[in-house]
Amino acid sequence: MNHNAYYDDKNPKNSKKKSVRQIEKYLSFPYFIVMIVLVVIPIFLMIISSFQFDRQQGVFPIGFTLTHYMDFFRATSFVRAMTSSLWIAFATTVVTLIIGYPLAYLLTKLKFKTQMALLLLINAPMWINMLLRVRALEQIMRMFFPFLINTAPGVVIGLVYVYLPFMVLPIYAVISKIDPNLIESSADLGASRFKTMLKVIIPLSLSGVLSGVLMVFLPAATTIIVPQYLAPSQNIYMIGTLIEKSIIYNGRISYASAIAIVLAIVILGIVFYIKKLDKYKGVNRNEKEAY
Repeated sequence: MNHNAYYDDKNPKNSKKKSVRQIEKYLSFPYFIVMIVLVVIPIFLMIISSFQFDRQQGVFPIGFTLTHYMDFFRATSFVRAMTSSLWIAFATTVVTLIIGYPLAYLLTKLKFKTQMALLLLINAPMWINMLLRVRALEQIMRMFFPFLINTAPGVVIGLVYVYLPFMVLPIYAVISKIDPNLIESSADLGASRFKTMLKVIIPLSLSGVLSGVLMVFLPAATTIIVPQYLAPSQNIYMIGTLIEKSIIYNGRISYASAIAIVLAIVILGIVFYIKKLDKYKGVNRNEKEAY
């Protein structure tokens, strides 16, 4: 018999931890059920659908074809739509980061009540339906900046307007958790404010930056509404529009599934490399306990 295990079981603190873990385990069941029903099964069906023939007859038609993937890569216009989507999403992410990081940092330096008021203002547009917000931005552009309609910069401005809160909030959350003792130690050791920002604050806030990058880049790459209203002539053709047309106008669900799978693989590769950049995970105050 392992005597250490015996004494561990008798220790009231360890038995309390064990019971807490069991409760957490049971509480996580609904989450896993939701994940399986709403995420795993739909993705599995989408993968199966991407290898099926369109408009098959029968109750449970089963087939296998690579035609949809081959069609996608054969059509240069579709590959161009994919490249255009990724490029616009990249530009949107860079602009939101340039605006969002200083904004999030300045928020942490303000008084608590002012922080809450400004956070409320940043969140407020998200309470309004995205379609209405984009239509409002379209009207403003048509009145004051008509030269931006039907251009890539116009679409990027629209995406920045819609997704900026998704960049600001995770960066603000991480910077506000940085231990003030680290900043004071940096100052005591003779580092200037700029050097403290460069060597302490930016590296420690990297996890928030990466979360913001993912939360902006992924939806920006697959957006439908923004290019539909800010580039109505469709000279800016994005992958979301391509999927929408394949399903709604042509009824090619299997083809649309193949496009979505290709896009998901590309994005997964990008996410994998972005996650590798976070070398400071678990360093911040309160973050150690989470890991």
